[in-house]
Amino acid sequence: GKRSIPHLAWAVLRSDVTFAWFALDHAYGACRLAEIFGRKSIVVVGGVDVARVPELGYGAHLDPRMGYRSRYALAHSDRVLVVHDSLREEIVQNTGIRRSEIVTVPLGFDTQFFAGDGRPRDTVLTVGFVTDVNIRRKGLDTFVEAAGRLPDLPFVLVGAKPSAATDRLKAAAPPNVEFLPPLEPQALREQYRRARVYVQASLYEGLPSALGEAMACGCVPVGTRVAGIPDLIGDTGFYVPERDPDATAAGIREAYESDLGGAARRRIEERFSRERRKLALIDTVQRLVNQNAGKD
Repeated sequence: GKRSIPHLAWAVLRSDVTFAWFALDHAYGACRLAEIFGRKSIVVVGGVDVARVPELGYGAHLDPRMGYRSRYALAHSDRVLVVHDSLREEIVQNTGIRRSEIVTVPLGFDTQFFAGDGRPRDTVLTVGFVTDVNIRRKGLDTFVEAAGRLPDLPFVLVGAKPSAATDRLKAAAPPNVEFLPPLEPQALREQYRRARVYVQASLYEGLPSALGEAMACGCVPVGTRVAGIPDLIGDTGFYVPERDPDATAAGIREAYESDLGGAARRRIEERFSRERRKLALIDTVQRLVNQNAGKD
């Protein structure tokens, strides 16, 4: 809000580069102040900030004010980064902004923290905040319906805060689905370690972080072919159609009986390490700092 502007202005004034995660209100403020004070600015696009999906009620560009501020940040920042190539087209389609220098820097995962512990695994897991939008967007309803086709397997859904949406999803769920609230990183890691299969049945994503964390912990992934999901999974898991509980259940069964967990972890280690992302971000920031230094 307005009360944070003096603090943000002081922070920008003391900085060489502003760095905003998601092109939303905070990025708008950072970009405007960076222009005023002659600083460089970077905006990282994650998904919701460039989305406009009216059938799901999802995306910043369904709201005129949020859409304007997102467009401003995308147009006026010195660098735009995206976590997946699919978001480049989202930017053009939903904001009308075309920038040739957009850089893709995928998420990176801490594979030392997110790692298995050798204990037996038996659950089928998904992670996502339960909201009216996410029930469909993240395929949480499909996950619950698939559980009804596999009564012999224990399913776990993390992200169920007390709400009307959670109550509705619980009412539709079979008895083999356990609902847990949002968890702190260590507790979430324990759920990844207990899971044999991780399910990402989404209709819309950028590059889903929970999927990468689960794979790093050795879960066998099951996912839709949406945005960055196939980039993470590659050939180390199983693909299912969107909003198809029967096919999702079949994919889960196949994944449960497979031994691809080790391959899933290696894919994250080799292609989506935190170190790789760190080096790409440092390079981007350093180039902008050097540009500013060249003008002095």
